[in-house]
Amino acid sequence: MATIKKSIKINAPVEKVFEYAENPEILPEIWPSIVEVKNIKELPHGGYSFDWVYKMAGMRFTGSSENTEVVPNERTVTRSTGGIESTCG
Repeated sequence: MATIKKSIKINAPVEKVFEYAENPEILPEIWPSIVEVKNIKELPHGGYSFDWVYKMAGMRFTGSSENTEVVPNERTVTRSTGGIESTCG
């Protein structure tokens, strides 16, 4: 099986990149299939909860996501429920 590998170098401190990437407001900018993010709330343990609209193959899916684990400058684990259920991180 063929494997495709792609990488990018970002010339910025990890703190700045993490702060930017964990903000749900920018998801439509970096994830083209997400068309809307709303009801964003900061969580006491770090991270966010938010609602989203996702468009795939001409169909719209709605759901909610919440960061279940946040390790600053390292990783964020997000659980999504609703139209498309997943856990990623």
